[in-house]
Amino acid sequence: MKKIKELIILYPSFEKGGATENLINFTNICAEKGIKIYLISNITQRDKIKFFNRNIKFYNVKSKITIGSLNRLITSINSIITLFTLLKKINNKNSLIVSFQSHILPIIFSKIFKRKIIIRNSEDILDATKYADYKISASFVYLLKIFFYNFSDGIITNAIKAKNSLDKILFKNKAKLIYNPYLKNIYKNKNNKRKKIILSVGRLCKQKNQVTAIKAFAHFLNKFPDYKLVIIGHGKDEKKLRQLCLNLNISKNVIFKGWVFNLKKYYLEAKILIFPSLYEGLPNTLIEAVNYNLPCISSRCSGAVDILSNRYGIFISNNQSIQLSNKMVDSILNYKKTLSNTQMIKKKLSRFLIKPQVLKYISFCNNILD
Repeated sequence: MKKIKELIILYPSFEKGGATENLINFTNICAEKGIKIYLISNITQRDKIKFFNRNIKFYNVKSKITIGSLNRLITSINSIITLFTLLKKINNKNSLIVSFQSHILPIIFSKIFKRKIIIRNSEDILDATKYADYKISASFVYLLKIFFYNFSDGIITNAIKAKNSLDKILFKNKAKLIYNPYLKNIYKNKNNKRKKIILSVGRLCKQKNQVTAIKAFAHFLNKFPDYKLVIIGHGKDEKKLRQLCLNLNISKNVIFKGWVFNLKKYYLEAKILIFPSLYEGLPNTLIEAVNYNLPCISSRCSGAVDILSNRYGIFISNNQSIQLSNKMVDSILNYKKTLSNTQMIKKKLSRFLIKPQVLKYISFCNNILD
């Protein structure tokens, strides 16, 4: 079997979040194993030093334009130009392209330069299209994916539901299920003094569906008026969500914390995490919460069932705030059972430990080269 010597990794938009943490874990272990890494991203010098192995070679594609959509466009163009330049320079047959974002043009370039490419598709593409802000453009992108994904050499996906969606559009069985390389270790302590806090974690945007979380919490307060909802994350919907709290007259009970680097304190203090996301890949938030013994109530988004299990998980339908509120009330009233079920879920968290999952990534890369 051939062994991978070089990886050209495309990750134009380096943003705080679960996907970025997975990238960091993957690239660092690859570098430790002597695999040469070329990382194309808009990463800052500070983040390079803070998060990455010093042997990784970076190609910064950051745009100087600060306007959101234009910034992303220029960054994407820069990343494609950089990829093109790198492919002309690197002529190692044991090299491989791994695209974490913006897959279509890298797939085209891989065919032009006769290189093999793996793409990482973390979302359920059907749900991502269904719940997109701009349905027409999202549907067009979906059709492009159906066509071009079939020209990739392999696809890594991180949840059963997401893999099933891909299997429906692929002519060959190219999709490989590999869970996120996320957990450093399993948290052992079980005796935490929890406060009257409901926790919500995620970017403040339509996908994460904090609107449903806030509406559910408003109903929940009728039964438990002394609870607080702590919302961690930042995003374009913050103003809208704050206004919703005002309209529902619950602003005194809702705390917006913004982005927080280390969430351990919040996972250990809260009573329940609510996660009504419309679509996901594999939500690292749920993995982390369960690791700290925090019960979770989630939508059936991609990855949630993989983590929480049908047997012990607490699930809601999309956009059902009353249903979510009822599940919250029931979980608090039967909290001993809720905690017990969380411990049963936690027994299978070893599937998400960093090193075993990265080794599966590397093995898949080696198989693609053969």
